[in-house]
Amino acid sequence: MAEIVPAEPIQESTSSAASTSRRAYTTNNERSFTRSITYGRDHVPEPFDSEKLPVTLISEIQRFLRVANLIESEEPRVAYLCRFHAFEVAHNLDRYSNGRGVRQFKTSLLQRLEQDHEVTFRKRKERTDLRELRLAYLEYKHFIIKHGGESNLENRERLTKARVIASVLFEVLDTVSRAAGVQALAGSESSDVKSELFVSYNILPLDQGGIHHAIMLLPEIEVAVTAVRDVHGLPFLEDCLKQEATLDLFKWLQFCFGFQKGNVANQREHLILLLANTHVRQTQKQVLVPKLGDVAVDELMKKFFKNYTDWCKFLGRKSNIRVPYLKQEAQQYKLLYIGLYLLIWGEAANLRFMPECLCYIFHHMAYELHSMLTGAISMTTGEKVMPAYQGDSESFLNNVVCPVYRVISEEAEKNENGTADHSTWRNYDDLNEFFWSPDCFQIGWPMRLDHDFFWVGSQNDVKGRKEKAFVANPEDNKKDANEDEETGILVDEKREKKWPGKTNFVEIRSFWQIFRCFDRMWSFFILSLQAMIIMASHDLESPLQVFDATVLEDVMSIFITSAVLKLVNAILDIIFTWKARCTIDPNQSLKHALRVVVAMMWTIILPIYYASSRRKYTCYSTQNGSWLGEWCYSSYMVAVAFYLMTNAVDMVLFFVPVVGKYIETSNYRICMFLTWWTQPKLYVGRGMQESQVSLLKYTIFWLLLLISKFIFSYTFEIKPLISPTRQIMAVGVKDYDWHELFPKVKSNAGAIAAIWAPIVLVYFMDAQIWYSVYCSVFGGVYGILHHLGEIRTLGMLRSRFYSLPEAFSARLVPPEAKDSRNSLMNWLVPLTFQFQKNFHLSEREKSNIVKFVLVWNQIISSFREEDVISDREMDLMKIPVVSELFSGRVYWPIFLLADKLSNAISIARDFEGKDEVLLRTMKKDTYMYMAVTECYESLRYIFEILVVGDLERRVISGILAEIEESIQRSTLLKDLKISELPVLCAKCITLLELLIEGNESLHNKVVLAIQDIFELVTSDMMLNGSRTLESLEAHLHSGEGEEVAELFSWIETPLFASKHSIHFPLPDSDSLLEKTKRFLLLLTVKDKALDIPTNLEARRRISFFATSLFMNMPSAPKVRNMLSFRFQQVNQLIGTCLPGSVLTPHFMEEVKFSKKELNSRKQGVSILFYMKKIFPDEWENFLERMERERIDESNDEIEEEEEEERNWASFRGQTLSRTVRGMMYLRKALKLQAFLDMAEECDILQGYDAIERKNDTLSAQLEALADMKFTHVVSCQIYGLQKTTGDPQSQDILNLMIRYPSLRVAYVEEKEEITKGEITPDRTRKVYSSILVKAVNGFDQEVYRVKLPGPPNIGEGKPENQNHSIIFTRGEALQAIDMNQDNYLEEALKMRNILQEFLKDHGRRPPTILGMREHIFTGSVSSLAWFMSYQETSFVTIGQRLLANPLRVRFHYGHPDVFDRVFHLTRGGISKASKTINLSEDVFAGFPDLTQL
Repeated sequence: MAEIVPAEPIQESTSSAASTSRRAYTTNNERSFTRSITYGRDHVPEPFDSEKLPVTLISEIQRFLRVANLIESEEPRVAYLCRFHAFEVAHNLDRYSNGRGVRQFKTSLLQRLEQDHEVTFRKRKERTDLRELRLAYLEYKHFIIKHGGESNLENRERLTKARVIASVLFEVLDTVSRAAGVQALAGSESSDVKSELFVSYNILPLDQGGIHHAIMLLPEIEVAVTAVRDVHGLPFLEDCLKQEATLDLFKWLQFCFGFQKGNVANQREHLILLLANTHVRQTQKQVLVPKLGDVAVDELMKKFFKNYTDWCKFLGRKSNIRVPYLKQEAQQYKLLYIGLYLLIWGEAANLRFMPECLCYIFHHMAYELHSMLTGAISMTTGEKVMPAYQGDSESFLNNVVCPVYRVISEEAEKNENGTADHSTWRNYDDLNEFFWSPDCFQIGWPMRLDHDFFWVGSQNDVKGRKEKAFVANPEDNKKDANEDEETGILVDEKREKKWPGKTNFVEIRSFWQIFRCFDRMWSFFILSLQAMIIMASHDLESPLQVFDATVLEDVMSIFITSAVLKLVNAILDIIFTWKARCTIDPNQSLKHALRVVVAMMWTIILPIYYASSRRKYTCYSTQNGSWLGEWCYSSYMVAVAFYLMTNAVDMVLFFVPVVGKYIETSNYRICMFLTWWTQPKLYVGRGMQESQVSLLKYTIFWLLLLISKFIFSYTFEIKPLISPTRQIMAVGVKDYDWHELFPKVKSNAGAIAAIWAPIVLVYFMDAQIWYSVYCSVFGGVYGILHHLGEIRTLGMLRSRFYSLPEAFSARLVPPEAKDSRNSLMNWLVPLTFQFQKNFHLSEREKSNIVKFVLVWNQIISSFREEDVISDREMDLMKIPVVSELFSGRVYWPIFLLADKLSNAISIARDFEGKDEVLLRTMKKDTYMYMAVTECYESLRYIFEILVVGDLERRVISGILAEIEESIQRSTLLKDLKISELPVLCAKCITLLELLIEGNESLHNKVVLAIQDIFELVTSDMMLNGSRTLESLEAHLHSGEGEEVAELFSWIETPLFASKHSIHFPLPDSDSLLEKTKRFLLLLTVKDKALDIPTNLEARRRISFFATSLFMNMPSAPKVRNMLSFRFQQVNQLIGTCLPGSVLTPHFMEEVKFSKKELNSRKQGVSILFYMKKIFPDEWENFLERMERERIDESNDEIEEEEEEERNWASFRGQTLSRTVRGMMYLRKALKLQAFLDMAEECDILQGYDAIERKNDTLSAQLEALADMKFTHVVSCQIYGLQKTTGDPQSQDILNLMIRYPSLRVAYVEEKEEITKGEITPDRTRKVYSSILVKAVNGFDQEVYRVKLPGPPNIGEGKPENQNHSIIFTRGEALQAIDMNQDNYLEEALKMRNILQEFLKDHGRRPPTILGMREHIFTGSVSSLAWFMSYQETSFVTIGQRLLANPLRVRFHYGHPDVFDRVFHLTRGGISKASKTINLSEDVFAGFPDLTQL
């Protein structure tokens, strides 16, 4: 090998095989005379740090360093060559070491290479490095070929590791062979072999090496992949094939429009999963058709382009989605349109907060797509229409996204961290509102970057810098003057730019906003107060006296006040929009002015008429007997009637919502004119009327509430003050002063104000009190009608436990195709299980019982894993899984049968009467009867296994037959001495303890215990003697025993004494041991078991789960047919069933408590000490679990215990690890439910845990279904920075990914990209990318990389963190989770039912957000936390329930809520991010749902 000289520049190679400079770093068998710093030393291989790398190099060289560490022990020379290749790549990328940390890295790696060269050379197996590499590569390749078709999970992990190593070795081998001028691989192999070996993937391994994965064998995945790969008939295929070996629709779109490679791969998988889940749900047949259904594609088209088609209709434009009539081509066109939108959305970065801006971009690109597909000719150029921004893989980013992003960024900079006035800068919504007007088409396509939209200067700066508009491509400047393709408007090439500013709304900080925003409420309460004071002043004795002319005229004076309030509101509108007067719509300014004029007119007219016509009436007599009597009116009343005409029209439209909706959504001029006065012409907020029924419920609720409030206020607040007020007014002020405050007062106005002020204050405040009262009443009634809270205590749970299997079947088991369930079945459940021996259960009912038992045991096991119960409590709460389950026989858990046997013995011991009466007494308590029956059957079963001698077996069988005969003849009380049962129980306990211990040295004690039981039964309990003993004696003295009598005539042969008479220890069988332990527990468990579980959290969870089974909820579909869902976890310092995601944002919060943090005493006591005191029982359970799992005291064992201790504390704090564990229960629940859908009887008897451990085909299928339906993405924004700096939290995050393989982490990478210059030195610029990683072989493996136009945090941090990672979520539902939230297995089982709400028929407005209650798990920390947890229950559980039904005004409150992901994907995301405006991003997620549904 040639010596490595760092200072030597790399020489340019003229070889055509290598365009970059290379060194010869392979050697032949003649070793060069080089000197190594390790010469003469023994080589001790140590892994080179492959994780702390410079950010500029990490994506290019990390895989080589990782593989070198993996194979160094087996292939030291190959590991050396991998590191050398990494050094060369790093040197070529940054020749002058300009990047941060590059110089130090290259130095350390160079030293390692010098150290390893000589030693690894001596250990080389082949003559040359090239042969050494080829040999190692072929070994891994042959392993891949041999095991490539296996799908079990254990081999998949080894296969993935081999694929990663082989792909890296292929790169190194290919580079080495080209540098040596040798063809190391066959030509056909070297072309596309890397994709066959390993290509990083998220869920679907779409490369050639992943065709044998279980998820790729699902029929719905196969049809979706086939549809996406169908490129037949597309233009430019030959040009595409020159760049890509294999083609699909997304690669074709990438070739045409210049999307990024990572974005293409990401959205390809995204669409395939959407198509697969929609297809399997739409297909009604049992066997899926081998072709993607048109219904599934049409459903996605409707969801994706509902907002786009509405936008086109609003702007009067024709949609550019044009589909041919030919069915096959139509499906391909639809998939292209959906794919195009997904690619635009996936690369839009911060533009995703501007949905109508995306509609504008898609509108033009869809036109280009259709033109290319049809071969259309441009009217201006006469050539075929081609994309305006066709180029490299970043063409769309640089030419479309970057210009708009630049505007967003520069406008946000004008915010000056919230100190600037809102009228001086545009936020996300302001920029998006520009695309609500046809003026947006003046931007043109290609976009005219000199348009006013891209001008960020001051609104008064019309002569500002023209270079302020960001120009991504200088060549586009030649298109300054063009004719807009949509509008046909010629735009002047030379004109002064003008800042567009605000167009509809300006945020002004003022206390007057309290009145302006709630003007209708304030006006209504003020007018009502005035009317009640007037009515009380007239001393009305009957409500009908209001219609007296004098009283009515005075009451109608409230409309003068109403006119004044409207004038104030109109003036405030002008004041609050004054700063945007130059940019706001002129029609809106005209409307504000007219409203002020009209309000001033009424403010003048009504007082004049009131003063001039007061007490001047024109009267008419009505018919005799009419309650009106004489009807009088004045001219003021007539004026009021005209004043109220507009209100009457509004009232009619309110009560007839269909008409109001038609007027608001219509584009007819008359309708637009009618809506112009009441609301601005906006794209959103039109046609929001609810149905007639919903409106009726809403109106009735508020009528009842307001009537109650006004009656109470009038009777107890206002009327009692009228008389004191008159008396005070009558008192003159002559002889006293008001002290120093009012020394010269001449009236009692101050005293009157003093007594009225608190009443008026209470009057305005008690509306909230009345709302709380009605909220509680309606919420309680709603809960009763929907069976909420039926099981609230542990005692209620025990009393109704027998009905849980049927309730579980009705709620959580998928119904059959023709399953008509009767609601009365819940009332018949107790009878069914109480007399299950007398009634025949159907096969489905038996199967459902088995499913309930399996699920129940998994729930209890999860309790034990979380240390909320002990081992003993787990044994007492589990239900045995035995073959009798399939016949409908259930062995209830011990904690239900506790003390039942002892009570039964006490009753029987003191009972006097007939056997039938005793039997009826026992059967009244179902659990008591079952405990007695099970004990007898268990004793008989154990003796059948234990006793193996022929004579002994006949004796035992005979005694049992006599007892059963007595039971059948109802003579048990006469034949047996029942008072000896306690003694028999004690002796059985002794025997069972010996059997469970199972030590062979206890054989004699077991014999003695059996003989004691035998003697007790035959001598003391059987009153009339035993026929079996008599026959035994006859047998011993018969001829068969002559030989024995002759030899041992003086010895009586003892039973059970022979070693061959009993089988001890018992056979090694888990089921037998479990049955023996259960029998012992039945005999020994007493009253204390009634308090099981003792942990309060376990009690709360199990009671809540049980009561939820009786709620009215949608039926659960099969896992394969459910909606897919994803969870997005977003946490940072500031703030048939559907598939989906969970998204969790994370910034700098704790991932897991470190050992140092747990034992630190900075706050007086350590965290671990504090946790032990708060959770003492859980700590004891943890110690018990560690003692059970401890094997030895090795260092690894101690480290594992320390790690478990960290986990125990972290799972009880507000950490990321706790939230991730809770969300992963959703995946476990899906796998469990899929197992119940697919498993056979033999699989169920083996147990779910056994199936998981075996890693067989069924387990692989369960993993595939879970992957297709569920994904958890944690948006750790600074994870890349943490890795680079060596922050321990990065390792904790990686450990989470290793522990939960389906966990994905998205983060933003900031690195300095080196720009090479031919003359000038290399320069660097910051580049930002969104990256998704997962755990592979113990490392984080990059899956997707999508370059961003700039820093993503322009607005509020938390929504921006959500936004950058939302492109990596999947499915049709999305749940956003914060780090203060947890989840449990028993609650995760109901996710299928929750998601079905999206598919139910809810009328005209389907739900887009599903509200879920939030449990605050930090309630035990302090009294304040306890109060806040109960406040959450009151507000979220009861309050939000009322807002949703009957009021139907619920917004998004918190992050447990589940979003319709596709709906929000096309409408700006699940939150808003405008700086200093959308501070509480949660509630703003609900606005798009109401305004754009």
